[in-house]
Amino acid sequence: MTDRIPVWCKGGEWCALKSTSKILGHKWVPVIVFHVGDNEEVRFNQLKDEIGGITNKTLSDNLDRMQEQGIINRKVEDEKPVKITYELTEFGEKLLPLVEDMIEWGRDNLREGEKEEAWVT
Repeated sequence: MTDRIPVWCKGGEWCALKSTSKILGHKWVPVIVFHVGDNEEVRFNQLKDEIGGITNKTLSDNLDRMQEQGIINRKVEDEKPVKITYELTEFGEKLLPLVEDMIEWGRDNLREGEKEEAWVT
C-alpha cells in the first residue's frame, strides 16, 4: 500500500480539499478514526459499543471501505474463536490531527439545541 491516495485532479488547487472531504465526508469515518485511534487495537463489537448509534452493516461497510483506502488494518488471529481486531495504519494515523481539529472546532462552535432547530441529527 502506498502512503498516498490516487486522485484524478492532482493539478487543481481545490483537489486536496475535495479528495480529503471525500474521505472524511462519510458520516462515520471521523468517528471510527477517533475510536480506533484511541485504542491500540479494537474488536468490532467494542468499536460498535464505543461509537453507539451505528448498525452492524454500516460499521462493517465503513471498515471495509477504510481498509481498501489503507486507513484501517484488519488483523485476523487464528485462535479459537477467531480474533479479529482493527487498528489505524500509519496512513490512517495521519487523519488523527484532522479529527482532533474537528472535535476542537465542534467544542468551540456547537451548542445544545432543540431537535427542530438542530442541523445535525
